[in-house]
Amino acid sequence: MSVDRLRAALDAAGHAQAVLSHPETLASLGCFETPDEDWPVSTPFVLVPALLCVGRTEAVLVVADFHAPDVRPSEARLVTYRSYDFQRAPDPAGELRTALLAALDDAHFAPGPTGVEARHLPHVVAEWLWQSGRTPLSCDDAVEVTPDLDAIKRACRLADVVQQAVKDHAEPGISEAELAGLAAAAMAREAGKRVPGILTVTTGAEATATGGGVATTRVVQPGDLVLADTSPWIDGAWSDTANAVFVGTPDKVTRDRFDAIRRALHDGIALCRPGVVAKDVDRQVREMLAEHGPTYNHHTGHRIGAAWSEEPRITPYSDERFEEGMVLALEPAIYLAGWGGIRLEHTFLVGAKGNEILTKFEHTL
Repeated sequence: MSVDRLRAALDAAGHAQAVLSHPETLASLGCFETPDEDWPVSTPFVLVPALLCVGRTEAVLVVADFHAPDVRPSEARLVTYRSYDFQRAPDPAGELRTALLAALDDAHFAPGPTGVEARHLPHVVAEWLWQSGRTPLSCDDAVEVTPDLDAIKRACRLADVVQQAVKDHAEPGISEAELAGLAAAAMAREAGKRVPGILTVTTGAEATATGGGVATTRVVQPGDLVLADTSPWIDGAWSDTANAVFVGTPDKVTRDRFDAIRRALHDGIALCRPGVVAKDVDRQVREMLAEHGPTYNHHTGHRIGAAWSEEPRITPYSDERFEEGMVLALEPAIYLAGWGGIRLEHTFLVGAKGNEILTKFEHTL
């Protein structure tokens, strides 16, 4: 989405002016990309890496000079401010406040309601807006930036690489943390740089039965299930996949359950047609796996875009309908105490004549 299209969306929602700050928003707009090292931590010399001030006629991007290399060419005029140098004591809040208030004046921000991303903007920045006569008002619902499909496909390629690396290296004697590290290294090699990404690797019956979590020092054993879930982020776009592999030769029960989940995944993807209600797909996918015990305790899927999970989410409560061009992820699963857990997930594009699976990794044990 361009800044002009964003301005039109804000206007349509009644926001004449807005200050945007979420890293996913700025990256999807193509004006600023937070480096991998700052996810989720941040430099102590910078309060907020970047603020995009969108007025009626002009957009100004306020960026700490520490983050000048992370700026991308865009329609917004760039303003930088001192964040740190060794000759004078740093003043992150004071430097930003001065630069922001000047930028608001330059962009002709009027007194009155000013849209902000309430899910992200620091309270102190909201207080500065109050003090300057610009009343903060959430515009989160109006800021629906949609990443370029090619960027989503690049993120999907990274997800495929992660899953293949987990499968290649899941052998007895390696720890979950080491396995996750090798997968992250493969992702960085494919991307040509370090990139942010959610990556969980869980092994063994007890832990995989809970749905998985952060990699630990647990060492892979023969006969383990290894459950991996990853959501890489690149160029302002996310993807999402999950897979399970078996260390050794899987028994018939495990093979049968794996095959049932894989059928539910692909049959469920086929159900996600334009106009279909999300909760109807949730119900039908759960019914496909009902013979295997209690249903999985999470959503059946969700939309992918500027954030790794967006509405419509495929849940028992969602009355939202799918639309052509949406990118969705579907993730059916079976979790059983004493046996373990398997979750399989693909990211796909909803089309008028058929859906296109964007994550190409083949789910096999």
